[in-house]
Amino acid sequence: MPFCGRIEVSYMTEVKTAVKISVAQAPELEKALKSVLETEEKEIVVNMEDTIYMSSVGLRVFASIQKKINASGKTMVLKNVRPQMKEIFEVTGFVGVLSFE
Repeated sequence: MPFCGRIEVSYMTEVKTAVKISVAQAPELEKALKSVLETEEKEIVVNMEDTIYMSSVGLRVFASIQKKINASGKTMVLKNVRPQMKEIFEVTGFVGVLSFE
C-alpha cells in the first residue's frame, strides 16, 4: 500500500505511512518528509497507524529527517505508533531521539 499522501493545515502537515516501511517504501517516505521540510509548516506529524513492519532502512530515513528537522527549527511527531513498532524504536534507541504522541 503506498503512502496516503499529506494533509496540510496552516501550521502542520501530516504524512501517513504505509503498512510496511522497507527498501521498497523508504524512498517514498523520505521524499514525502523532505518535501514537507521545504514548506512553511512548523510541525510534521507522521501518522503510523497502518504500519506493522519497518526495516532498518525505515529507521535510517527517520534518523536522517530528524537531523534535518533539528537544524531547521521544525518539529516532527510520530503518532498512532503500534506497540510492536514502538518496541523497535525503543530497542534501537530512537525513543530518545524522536518525539511520540
